[in-house]
Parts: sequence; C-alpha cells; structure tokens
Amino acid sequence: MKGGSDVALKRLRFVQRRRTVGYTQDELAARLGVERTTVGRWEAGDTEPQPWQRPRIAEFLKVTLDELDELLVAVTVVPDRGDGFTLVSSVPVDFSLSPSHTVQVMEGFSGHDLISRRQVLAEMALLTGPALVRPVRQWVADVPPIPLQPPYPVEPDEIEEVARAVQLFRRWDDSGAGGLRRKAVVGQLNAVTETLREQPPLAVQRRLFGIGAELAQLSGWMAYEQGLYGLAQRYYLLALHACREAGATPFGARVISCMAKLANALGNYDDSLELVRAALCGLPRSGGEMVRSELLGVESRAYAELGSRESANAIRAAEACVEVYGEGAAEPAPDWMYYFDAAEADCLAANTYIELALKADDPGRAQRHAARAEQYTLRVRAGRPEPYARSRIFDEIHLAKVRLAQGEPGESAAVGMRSVELAEGLRSASVLKWLVRFDAELDARHPRHPDVRQFHGRLLDYLRKASPQRELHEPQRD
Repeated sequence: MKGGSDVALKRLRFVQRRRTVGYTQDELAARLGVERTTVGRWEAGDTEPQPWQRPRIAEFLKVTLDELDELLVAVTVVPDRGDGFTLVSSVPVDFSLSPSHTVQVMEGFSGHDLISRRQVLAEMALLTGPALVRPVRQWVADVPPIPLQPPYPVEPDEIEEVARAVQLFRRWDDSGAGGLRRKAVVGQLNAVTETLREQPPLAVQRRLFGIGAELAQLSGWMAYEQGLYGLAQRYYLLALHACREAGATPFGARVISCMAKLANALGNYDDSLELVRAALCGLPRSGGEMVRSELLGVESRAYAELGSRESANAIRAAEACVEVYGEGAAEPAPDWMYYFDAAEADCLAANTYIELALKADDPGRAQRHAARAEQYTLRVRAGRPEPYARSRIFDEIHLAKVRLAQGEPGESAAVGMRSVELAEGLRSASVLKWLVRFDAELDARHPRHPDVRQFHGRLLDYLRKASPQRELHEPQRD
C-alpha cells in the first residue's frame, strides 16, 4: 500500500462476514434503513454503529451481539507512511500478540488518536459483558512474571527521563488540567513506541513497555475525563497489552480497576464486579495492598448500586477497603499509586454508604448508612491534600449527597453551591456529570424547596459557560 490513494478496508472481519451472508453494502444499508455511506464508514473504522443499531446488525449478519463486538474491535488497517507504520482505529482483545505486534498496535492506535477528530473518537463503541470480561480473565491467567535478573543492563539516564515525564503528566491531571493536555500524553506514548520499534535490549524493552502501559492508562483516564468512554476503554486494553510484555501484574490490576470504575460509571455493575474479581485473583499474595484496597472500594460501589439485596456485600467490601489500606499504608507505593492515600480509601467507602443511604427503603437503615457516610466524608474533607482540585469538588458533592440522605435539602443545596464555585474554571466531563446527577436527585426529592430551585438555577448558569452544548433538564413545577 504505497500509494496515498489506496485505502484498505479497516474492519476486514466485519466486511468478510457481510459478504459471507450475501449482502452488498447497499443491501445491508437498505435492510438497516441507513445510507450506504454509513455502512462504508463502519467498515472503514471511521465511525461505530450506535447501540440501538447493533441488535439488527447482528440479526442480519447472523451473529450474536458478543460476536458482533469482536468483529468491530478487530485491529484495522489504513495506508502506511511508507516506513511500515500503520494507523489502527481499534485495539485487539487477543492478549497473545507477539511483542512486535503489540508495538505496532500501541504506535498505530496512539497515532490514530493524534490525527482523529473528537467526533470520531466519541463514536467509539464500548465492549460489555463476556466480550470484555472473558479476555481480561485470560490476561490475568496468562500474564508472565518478569525475571528477577534481567539479561541486559538497563540504561537509567535515557529511561528515567521518560519516566519523570509520566510523573509530570500525573500531576497535571491531579491539578485538573489533565483533560486539556491529553494529546501531549498520547504523543509521548507514540514516541515511546517508536523507540520500541528499534528493538533495544530486552531489559530496556520491558522498562519501556512498563512506561508505555502507564502512559496508556493515563491517556485512558484523561479520555474518560473528557467523556470519551469508548476511547478510554481502548486505552485501558492497550495498557494491558503493554503490561503483558513488561510482566507488570500489579499495574495491570490497577488498569483493570480503572476499567471497573468505567463500568460503574456507565451502569454496568455486573461487569464491574467480574473485572474486580479477575484483578484480585491476579494480584500477588504479598504486596499490592494499595491496589487491593482500591479494587475493594470499586467492588463496594458496584454492590451498593445494585440495591438493598447486596447491601451486606457492599458494607463488607467498603470496610475491607479501608482496613486493607491501613494494613498497607506503611509500604512504599509506586508513583502510579501515589494519589491513593487514606482520604481516597475513605472516599470510596463514603461513596458506598451514600448510595446505600439514598437507596434504602427503611428510614432507620437510611439514617444509619447516612451517619456512616458522614463520618467518612468529613474525614476525607479534612485529610484531602490541597493540590487535588477535582477530588475536592467531588468531596463537596459527596457531602451534599450526605445532607440529602439526612433529609436536609437546604444544607444539601448550600454545599452543592460550594461545589459549583470550586468547579469554576475547571473543565471536567466527570465533574459535570456528577453535578447534573446530584441536581436530578435533589430535585426529585425536594422539587419545591426554594434553596433547591436556587441551586438548580446556579448550576444552569455554570453549565451554559462550561458546557454550552449540554442541556440540563428544567423540571416542571406547579
């Protein structure tokens, strides 16, 4: 493919399946009620079928929804630059790739991200259910340990300079500026993979794969912060590929924790629980308490969201999260877990008790859960370090939800006002999402309270400036 006008079909397995069942692009488009160019863009990897379209596509292609997901996430190809580099618009879920193939995917996908429009990135579909959980379990089962003594000397000056850049990127993110600088992180990832293509000594390769894994995970988190959920999931998968080559099992468990958090945020709680269980199985028996604590906190939140039938499991996991953190607090934490402190463990537990309180049917039980949530939330606010700008906003939203669960709408709205004030000047899709969800819960319980109305109006003003394209539902009041 040397000519610039020769464009290869990107989703070859999808194309092959369409042809196998006997459809042209025009015929499949007609059956689905879309334009032929829409089908062409799917096959070129430029866009993704929307969730509501997928059942009919699977029906006409005579595959299951899981099989359709696998057709759509297959690695895809576009014209190369003439030096062997190919852009790829997806990441395979097959974790048995060779190291050279892994490098191609890492470099090609980061390159695709760098040149793609936001709309294209926003349309990337998400894997759910067995199509996501099954390969992650396989990763846990197969990831090889790193040898105790690498066969080649590591060159620390060259490597550590890149590692320090990763640390800087993390501090960007903690200050609330990460989403604005995501492309810089992706660019660094692309540069690391270019070095890997030169096939340095094995020990250097492993170190670079480890750094690449950290950059991919951070790129995924920043994509999540921008509301690019399909892109975030792909970067997490990419990080797992790099972790496999680095033998970085603990960091891989941390990546899976991020995937479970994403599943929670999207309401896929069963997926979250399955991912957490897989990651816990993959952690070494000794060490890794920080990651284990975080996983237990994510697990507790998923159980809490499933309602009262899982409240005992939610409480067990929340308390275990805090206890395990306390047991491992003295161990030296790697830089990729430096943010996880006592406040973060308490925050995860507080989230769980807040959801249990808001979902409880029995008033007495709701008040007990709210009291426990208040203890954790106040402890978080007192112990949260100053630089964590985004986390401090979430802390205020948590306290506002505690006051709501305690039946204090005026105080809840007042704390909500403070969270909006803190959010001024910060661009974060997750902060916007939490504020909108809190507003909906507050309004659903106390629609006529004057302080609630005032908060709603203040949030509406903030959203018009922070996210003009986003609509905030204006409730109908008598």
